[in-house]
Amino acid sequence: MNLRQRTVFAVLAFGLTAMACPARAAGSHTLSVGATILSKNQCKFTNGGPTALAFGAIDPSSPADSTATATTTFKCTGSSPMATYQITSDDGLYETSTSAPRMRHGTNLAEFLPYSINLPQSATVPKNVTQTLTVNGTILAAQFQNALAGAYSDTVVLTISP
Repeated sequence: MNLRQRTVFAVLAFGLTAMACPARAAGSHTLSVGATILSKNQCKFTNGGPTALAFGAIDPSSPADSTATATTTFKCTGSSPMATYQITSDDGLYETSTSAPRMRHGTNLAEFLPYSINLPQSATVPKNVTQTLTVNGTILAAQFQNALAGAYSDTVVLTISP
């Protein structure tokens, strides 16, 4: 390689290096850019409501807890083959604290009957397949053995997401 070729080569190499690594001007600032793509999955309850968790008639002399079961259906749709859902409960109208729901007497509004509900908090299911959600409820025998006779009720809102 002669002197002229080496000079042309050096000028080209310098020019390419300068283009690849531009100098920062005084007062410049780096901006970090990012994005999060949200899941297109969406889960919805598919049957009209409401659904009843009915304990029925409870004998206060029974030593056994009273239990009830209710089912409802839901379906998840979206772009991925599987969807992970979460279900939450608002613990009803008369809750005393988180996870402490209670029913209120129908005529004596100062009387309450504590109960618990058990439902799956989260799971992964195939999309576009109707799923059955089972909700189990329990009233402890100690709670109803001295309760005022009469009808008790509550309303609980279940929320499914995404």
